[in-house]
Amino acid sequence: MVVESNCEIPENLLYYIEGKNTVWAKQESADVVLVGITDIAQTMAGKIVKVRIKKKGIKVERGRPLATMESGKWAGPVPAPVSGEIIEVNAEAEKDPVIINRDPYGKGWLVRMKVTNPEELKQLYTGEQAIQKLKELIASEKISCKRL
Repeated sequence: MVVESNCEIPENLLYYIEGKNTVWAKQESADVVLVGITDIAQTMAGKIVKVRIKKKGIKVERGRPLATMESGKWAGPVPAPVSGEIIEVNAEAEKDPVIINRDPYGKGWLVRMKVTNPEELKQLYTGEQAIQKLKELIASEKISCKRL
């Protein structure tokens, strides 16, 4: 685990980083990933008050919204890190969205997806490259992470 400006960056995850959108994916098998937002994303959003996650069975293209979130200062989409079908939704996060702020890499996960194009996993940032890219975002946005 790398910690930069109080932001946790687990080294074992895959990252989708597009502008200020930062989403993580944890590969659970060859074609299944668990997806959530990063510590950086939850800090930038502030206290999350509402989450709408697409339903189980919905197919989502890489970069298209798999969920939308609202906080006191922000509302927007959560992009899918890869194309695939949503096979499980975190109902707990929908019921109690602040769980995403408290535990973005654990109980605050959003969806489990069946990946339709495994090649896309290779397009996600990993390891040192991901850490560098996220550190640059932290610096450019002057972020210091905090959990609620």
